[in-house]
Amino acid sequence: MDWLSSPAFIIGICIFISGLYINIRSDYILINLRKEKGPGYHIANSFLFKQLSSPNYFGELLEWMGWAILTFSLSGFIFFLWTFANLFPRAIANHKWYKKSSNEVTPGIVLAISINSFEANFNVSKFLP
Repeated sequence: MDWLSSPAFIIGICIFISGLYINIRSDYILINLRKEKGPGYHIANSFLFKQLSSPNYFGELLEWMGWAILTFSLSGFIFFLWTFANLFPRAIANHKWYKKSSNEVTPGIVLAISINSFEANFNVSKFLP
């Protein structure tokens, strides 16, 4: 029971639940775009889509970062790194596609992670053509 009240567990579960909410809500918005705008690809412009190209990926990264913190395990950290290595290139590809394929306004940030005093900004859009 001591582990359930430890700071690592409490912080980790809060980050995990926040990421889960962001991921599910972002996916829900993407799924409903075709219902609202018809067939084809569309760019969402609500919720975190105003700030991020791929908030669903951002949410998933937060989930696994939270999991790594709350389990405080090497396997949790490695899984977070694996997920990052998988999703970050996809977020870049999505952002490139948005800029190339759309006349709609696209977010300028591909991915930004900011948690408490830890902040790592991955604004690779300035490196993209």
